[in-house]
Amino acid sequence: MATGSRSGPYTERLFDQRTADDADQAEFSAMISGSAVFESGIYDDRVADSMDDFDPEPELSGLEGWQRTDLETEEAAGRILQNITRRQELLGDHYPFRMQGNSLFYVPSETKVYEFCLAVCNVTTGLSKEPFNRLPQAFEHISRSVIELYLGGTDSRSYHTGWPRQGGASPRFKGLMSSLAEQTLEWAWQPDNHLPDDPNPAHTKDEGLDFVAWRPFADRRQGNLFLLGQCACGNDWSTKFGDIEPDFKRLRKWFNPMTMVEPVRVFCTPYYVTDAMLIDASQRAGLVFDRVRLTLLAENEAGSADRLEANVAQDLDDLIQLVKDSAAA
Repeated sequence: MATGSRSGPYTERLFDQRTADDADQAEFSAMISGSAVFESGIYDDRVADSMDDFDPEPELSGLEGWQRTDLETEEAAGRILQNITRRQELLGDHYPFRMQGNSLFYVPSETKVYEFCLAVCNVTTGLSKEPFNRLPQAFEHISRSVIELYLGGTDSRSYHTGWPRQGGASPRFKGLMSSLAEQTLEWAWQPDNHLPDDPNPAHTKDEGLDFVAWRPFADRRQGNLFLLGQCACGNDWSTKFGDIEPDFKRLRKWFNPMTMVEPVRVFCTPYYVTDAMLIDASQRAGLVFDRVRLTLLAENEAGSADRLEANVAQDLDDLIQLVKDSAAA
């Protein structure tokens, strides 16, 4: 793809997001070694022979192969620098890296939320099998903890509904949601006529819902605003925007009524979502919490350490090291 063929933020959003992945590689290299040059982010592109995405302008097409390679590398490194600079602008002092010349230096953050998210995005063996399946499980609990912070107050609550269940929660969807109903006086279980009253977990696990968050009114009556969370950790995260539909049809069929007030969809991902992609994601998935937003809330809000400790049963440093060790193997 020649650079001259791309025009405007929307048409460039996928290419910019690809550059964000390269920036992730550079950051992860710095996190492992203490520092890394920006070009370390394009190592995989060279191996995969996919540097054509960084082709120089068409009028330079007559260049020798080595000249083209140098220009492609220069453009790719420049785009990584732009991407990382934008992250630093957004996160300020909470960005756990410092730039100096053409290098990136790792400076550990307070909560390690950024580093954990970065580690998740650099798993190359898949997230569905042990021990790496612990990562998306921990991310769901980090996400719901941070959404509690977003809602504000010390009384904000969240309820994990994702699969697999943890903490003694019912493996059956009815039992799980009945417990939520007891806490909220909403989510009245009453499936549509054609549905079983107590669906088998083999067929109905979580209906795409990973957590529910809300801040109860002081009078504890009905009519709360619920945030319904979907977490997407795999590199196909941008295909998951519709897992919770705008009309909540997949969920509504089990309740009557579901809630008194129309819920709000929340989409959480450990990836950094570029500005152009954020517009698209927000329109299609609801409130978007990417690595930057999760980090800012975790680092800035009072009580974040207590919420993370209470909800995330696993040690983030251990999980980060797990990914580091796999990269070194």
